[in-house]
Amino acid sequence: MNNSAPPAGRSLATRLAVAFISFGGICIAASMLVAYLIADHSSSDSSPSSLTAIALGGAGFLSVLLGVALLIGAGLARLFRPAIRPGPHDSASGQGRTGY
Repeated sequence: MNNSAPPAGRSLATRLAVAFISFGGICIAASMLVAYLIADHSSSDSSPSSLTAIALGGAGFLSVLLGVALLIGAGLARLFRPAIRPGPHDSASGQGRTGY
């Protein structure tokens, strides 16, 4: 018997969204650490450590935005998915229906 129902649990889109949001949070935290501990605040903003902090923060912010967009999309897809799907025994010939 072929069971083609999707497995229970989180969908791939939800797992990817959580991964992107987590990665973004890690990048933002690393950016703050680099900016606070390594970057020389007396020099210009074009020092390599400052640029590293800016790049990590930007990548983290974009990753969080992408993860939120994926999470919203997965939620909307689940919201507008038909609630009841016909089973494999329901067909146009009426097989599997009783009480008529």
